[in-house]
Amino acid sequence: MNRNSKRTTILQVACRLVRKLGASHLTLDAVAKEAGVSKGGLLYHFPTKEALIQAALDDFLDRFDSDTDEEAARNTALNNRWAQAYLIKTFEISKEDLEMSFGILAAAANQPNLLEPMRQRYLLWQSRMTEECKDPVEATVARLAADGLFFCELFGFAPLDDQLRSEVLAYLLTKVESREPQP
Repeated sequence: MNRNSKRTTILQVACRLVRKLGASHLTLDAVAKEAGVSKGGLLYHFPTKEALIQAALDDFLDRFDSDTDEEAARNTALNNRWAQAYLIKTFEISKEDLEMSFGILAAAANQPNLLEPMRQRYLLWQSRMTEECKDPVEATVARLAADGLFFCELFGFAPLDDQLRSEVLAYLLTKVESREPQP
């Protein structure tokens, strides 16, 4: 197993254990055992439990940013392509990413300073939405609705069926109309 796949496996295992056992029961020993690596191997990648949690959060945020940027790059005909990509990628988050997110947020809740990178990311995302869109209020409402869907699915609060989910996304996409192109 190469370093990146070991690292990814460790992150996935840590998130799964948090979801299964609770954040207070997450230990490096349990993660190493479940991931099939030595404790030394785990410590090579993540010297502390906090480093493991922070890495899991950073990994999730980086993958979401990368996926959103790739989606925006495919939509070259639109001036508001990043805003639309944000909504699309939020609606496309996989069950695996939801599981990882639950674990990350549960573990980070015990140490709120670990959520600072997420706070910074949300500030950036909000800024990008309002810069691209004609109406900053509609753009913000669309982002908040997409974020609300993410958190509802994360915690299992009245998840939407596929048809309604598709219709809600289509509606939100109409709320992020682009600014007029700058000459």
